[in-house]
Amino acid sequence: MKINNIITVTIGICSLWLCVSIKAQELPQIKHVVVMGFDGLSPDGLAHANTPTFDKVINEGASTMHARSVLPSSSSTNWASMIMGAGPEQHGITSNDWEKNNFVLPTIVKSDDFLFPTIFNDINNQIPNAEIGAIYHWGGFGRLFEKSAVDYDINPKNEDETAQVASTYIKSKQPTFTFIHFDHVDHAGHAFGHGTSEYYKSVEKADKLLAEVMGAITSSPMGKETLVIISADHGGLGNGHGGETLQEMEIPFIVWGKSVKRNFNLEFPVYQYDNAATVAFALGVKMPMACIGRPVKNAFIGFNETDDYPIAKRFTAPIILPKAESYKRAGGLFFDEAEVKISGAGDVRYTLDGTMPSEASKRYTASFKVSKNTVVKSAMLKEGHVVSTVSEAFFRIMPSNAKPSVSYEIFYLSNLSSVPFLEKIRPNEKGYCFEITSDEIKDKIKENTAVRFKTKLFIENEDTYGFFTRSDDGSILKINNNEVVNNDGDHGVKEKGGTIHLKPGTYPLEVIWFNGGGGGWLDVYYQTATQTKQILPSTLLSE
Repeated sequence: MKINNIITVTIGICSLWLCVSIKAQELPQIKHVVVMGFDGLSPDGLAHANTPTFDKVINEGASTMHARSVLPSSSSTNWASMIMGAGPEQHGITSNDWEKNNFVLPTIVKSDDFLFPTIFNDINNQIPNAEIGAIYHWGGFGRLFEKSAVDYDINPKNEDETAQVASTYIKSKQPTFTFIHFDHVDHAGHAFGHGTSEYYKSVEKADKLLAEVMGAITSSPMGKETLVIISADHGGLGNGHGGETLQEMEIPFIVWGKSVKRNFNLEFPVYQYDNAATVAFALGVKMPMACIGRPVKNAFIGFNETDDYPIAKRFTAPIILPKAESYKRAGGLFFDEAEVKISGAGDVRYTLDGTMPSEASKRYTASFKVSKNTVVKSAMLKEGHVVSTVSEAFFRIMPSNAKPSVSYEIFYLSNLSSVPFLEKIRPNEKGYCFEITSDEIKDKIKENTAVRFKTKLFIENEDTYGFFTRSDDGSILKINNNEVVNNDGDHGVKEKGGTIHLKPGTYPLEVIWFNGGGGGWLDVYYQTATQTKQILPSTLLSE
């Protein structure tokens, strides 16, 4: 009997100790959280700009450069996902056009009318007397949260004022939760292009602003009890974003402060909606059941979650020369022949028929020449497996005596948000080019510009043909006056396709494309069951 009592007491004590241990482990004892979001900040920006403050915070905290945005990779959708702990499928904010009086997909649950509950609201409802602040450079952020949940709500006129106002607020109020939004990096991406020297300068400016806010945090009484999360809404490609490329989708996610591991690489996936869940976890706040975000617990001391599925190590992909620039794909248009060079370390394999590289593919050892239209794909292999993303290049070869066979008409209009009806409008400029692309006439493209391309398409074999436009903004492709591709709308670079069955012959081909503002792009692709997908070659076109 005594033995049983001893065992029972022992089990009880162990259970109590285990519960206390788990409870202590689950609550990092953080009293303040500051989230800083830099609009348009990409991992590439941090890798190539001089950023001593970001580097220091990364070294002193936990981070990943492979966190992912939600689709579409646009600002409103991703800022909403960041503060709501949910994706667009739940909160319904599917584009920058979203407003409480203009939406397509309603929210699943709501706090304010038409608004999915945000972390601002969760903290306000669950932590008594919580001080909550939102300081945001982009005014559009202010429509994404509940005004009644926030004590300090201000939209500064620029990034410098944003940092100054946020720093003063932190030092004077020592808030429970502060959200700070900077917009200038995204401005540089749109104005000059991601990956440009001007873009990197904007990232370096972000580093100085980060230093100012971090100084306010560490010098205030709340400094030792604060968690800081630094992230972005999206990256970018060329002068825009909104698409599905890694350049647009991958974002940094950096965690620093109390209870955070030092110099720790977060290997397992982090998603945009995990941001709010991590804030909630740090402050002991319960999230709505409709949320899909999970706290990034591995960032904190004492947590080492694992998974049965290993994370694939991603190696740098080979670069096919001439390399891709902005939206322009690698390769290009050449006369008679082209020299193909591939830059990459290790076991680099390639194919010339559009198939995916494998161990059976040819190993790259030296440059080579191609004299016909060729799709080159290349990847790095290790132990017989592809361990990088696959690089792709499109080489189009024309005879040296070829003449441009695509006519274009340029229209300078106003307030464009969709492909315009051009039949009764006189073009401002006319000319000819070799391919249906904005690249050949890029110096003529302004804001609110529409272009109509016309040519004739030669079909040698009867087949079902797939055609695709990849454009920013909208585009429509017609063959024999039949609409085959409708990629209309005000959007970043997006690809859409359609099919048409064609018999041997020559058909009129027309593409109308518009650029509403910022950077624009257009190129056109085709494929068949036996012909790999590729940029529509000039060899199929005639005047």
